[in-house]
Amino acid sequence: MVFVDGQNLVRGAKQFGGGSFDYDVNSLVDELVGDRDFVRGYWFDSHEPGNRGEKESFYGFLETNGFRVDSTELNRDGDGFKEKEADIRLATELIARGFTDAYDVAVVVTGDRDFVRAVRYVQDQGKVVEAAAFEEPMSDALRRAADGYTHLDDVADAIRRDERRF
Repeated sequence: MVFVDGQNLVRGAKQFGGGSFDYDVNSLVDELVGDRDFVRGYWFDSHEPGNRGEKESFYGFLETNGFRVDSTELNRDGDGFKEKEADIRLATELIARGFTDAYDVAVVVTGDRDFVRAVRYVQDQGKVVEAAAFEEPMSDALRRAADGYTHLDDVADAIRRDERRF
């Protein structure tokens, strides 16, 4: 199973590509899963209050390609918006799916150190947890805790989006 922190992935791609790197979700999954079976993906994201519509076609694409999408409204933070709850939602699904034996290997696409405890918990249940992220937002603590690590900077050519598809 693949668990994606959408905001973390987008932030890493922007920093890697100077604001212009576009990844292909299917190529990303292929690169991370390899010759193993892709059971399901979970995509955790957020959107501006009352404005999920601008991301709806992307979410539809994800859902027709093996993902469940969990997007909540951003919270107002001063003059802007701030994401809340995505990390806890991802950690909850990672633990819950591991507890129900839905996967043998989980790939967590994030660089956020907040996931270290959840990763260790499912590892203690006999699961393998790999992490994947672009270098810029990758936490050393998460990299060390994971059973394996994919440096997305190193596979950028393989996951680059073809302009003809998402």
